[in-house]
Amino acid sequence: MNLIRFSSKPILKRKGLFRLKVSAIFIAVLALPAHAQPEPSTARKQVYVRVQQQAADAIRQEAERHRWEDYQAKLNLFIPSEISQYAPCPAPLSLSMPGGEHLDLRRLRFEVRCEAGNGWEVAVTVKPDIYLKVLMAKETLERGHVLSASDLTRRKFNISNLRSGYLTRPDDAVGLTLKRRVRELQPISQSQLDSPVMVERGQRVMMVAIQDGVEARTMGIASKKGRKGEMIKVKNESSEREVTAMVVDMGIVRTGFTSGR
Repeated sequence: MNLIRFSSKPILKRKGLFRLKVSAIFIAVLALPAHAQPEPSTARKQVYVRVQQQAADAIRQEAERHRWEDYQAKLNLFIPSEISQYAPCPAPLSLSMPGGEHLDLRRLRFEVRCEAGNGWEVAVTVKPDIYLKVLMAKETLERGHVLSASDLTRRKFNISNLRSGYLTRPDDAVGLTLKRRVRELQPISQSQLDSPVMVERGQRVMMVAIQDGVEARTMGIASKKGRKGEMIKVKNESSEREVTAMVVDMGIVRTGFTSGR
């Protein structure tokens, strides 16, 4: 179960919005009894409590999905000032998130509706700050560099500000090649990485075929360079037949035929 500690800061009026800052440290979940939660006295407080809870739940689910460890989240709520014109809703508020299951951590948007009494509806924006340990380069690394564990460090960073994504586990980056230059302590994302070239154009490669549990090997010449998992054309040296093969390792490709066929 989750215990979420919140500390609220003063309300600021900014461009027609009330800005509520809430810091949340996700430690464990604790379901509080209903009588321990006082009924909000205004429509604004009702909206605040409902949205804050839903945003915290959405981020917690995202954390479970991506296996975040030791993360901290601060929620910044922006509630339209028009909420002060509405009476408290006599029934539980309904809430929806436009965009479905896709969660944009830079900006969460909620549609909040009171479907009882005179009824009303407001749109609330939540801008979370989520601090999580991510992979960073220990020092500036140049394009084409093949990453090793010694190149990497993990430090806390606000992932809500990252447009290109992030990585949290060294195993997701070690052995991959940088597509572009990475600065010292710059977070590393999947979009910056590529598998190293394992076969060069014109290179003599080992062609491996497995059929009915029997493995056959022969040599061939690669018609183009290839990375792991890519399909390339390879000319069998024995039969001079060109076939399509998959790059599986340095200088090794796999094809579906046995030599001589």
